[in-house]
Amino acid sequence: MPGSTIYPVHLCQPNSQKGCGACCGLYNYQDHSRESLKSLLENRTGLFNSFQGEIPFGEYVQKAGSLAGSPKLLETIHNCDYLGFLDVEQKKIGCLLHPSRHQGNDLRHHTFYGAELCAGHYCPSYSYLDSIEQRAVIAVLNDWYLYGLVITDIDLVKEFFHHTQTRLGESIRFQQFKHEGIRNSLKSFFELKEYWPYSSTENRLGKYYFSQSEYQIARIDYEIKWGIKPSRFDKILVSLSSEFSSPEDVRRAEDLIEGKIQNFVDTYQEINR
Repeated sequence: MPGSTIYPVHLCQPNSQKGCGACCGLYNYQDHSRESLKSLLENRTGLFNSFQGEIPFGEYVQKAGSLAGSPKLLETIHNCDYLGFLDVEQKKIGCLLHPSRHQGNDLRHHTFYGAELCAGHYCPSYSYLDSIEQRAVIAVLNDWYLYGLVITDIDLVKEFFHHTQTRLGESIRFQQFKHEGIRNSLKSFFELKEYWPYSSTENRLGKYYFSQSEYQIARIDYEIKWGIKPSRFDKILVSLSSEFSSPEDVRRAEDLIEGKIQNFVDTYQEINR
C-alpha cells in the first residue's frame, strides 16, 4: 500500500505516531469514548501477547469477544478481535495478525474478512478527501483515537476546508502546516469531535444514528422545531452528532465553530504577511 500510485497517502497507517481502526469496527460500540476503547485495546493486546508460540485462534476469539464492555452500535458491522496496540507506548493501533509482525507470515486469513479483503480495502476517505485534506489531518493529529474519528469523517474535514478557503480566497497550501500555530488551530477545530458540548451520545456516531440494527443519517429540523433557517454550519453540526434543545443552543454552537474557523484563517493570514 505505501507508495501506491492509486492512493499515495497511506491513511490506515500514516506514520509511527498513529493508526486508524475505524474499518475494523473500533468505534462500533455504544460507548466509544476514549477511555472505553483504550481499555478494550489494552486488554485485547495483552491477551494476544499472552500466547507463546502457536496461537490458539479459537480460544483467543472466545476470550477476546468477552472483553468489550459495551454493546455494539450496529450488529451487522463486524468488530475485529485482532485490532490492538502495535507498540508499547500505545500510540499506534493496527492488526495484530499483520505479516509485518510475524516475519512476513500473513495470519489475517484467520479474521472474519480474510487477508485479501483486509489488504485491499480502502475506506471512502481515500477517494473523497483530496491530498491536501488527507495530509493536513495526518500532520496535525498524532493521536490514534481522534485521528480515526476525523480521517473517516469526510463532511467534517471537507467543510472546514470549504469555509476557510472561501474566506482566504485561495487554496490552503500544505507547506504552511510546518508552522505550529496553523497546526494547533486546525487541531483545535478537530478536537470538537471529542469534546463537543452539544453531542448526542445515544446511539450516534458522527452523522449516523443507529436503531434496530439499521443506521440512518441524522437531520437537524431547524424550521420544524424552531422556525429558523438551517445553519451555515449544518454539515459540521451533524458530523459532531449535535442535538439541540433551543435555537439559542444552535447559535451558541455556531459561535464555537465560527471561533475555530476564524482563528485558523487569522493565523494563516498572519503567517503569510
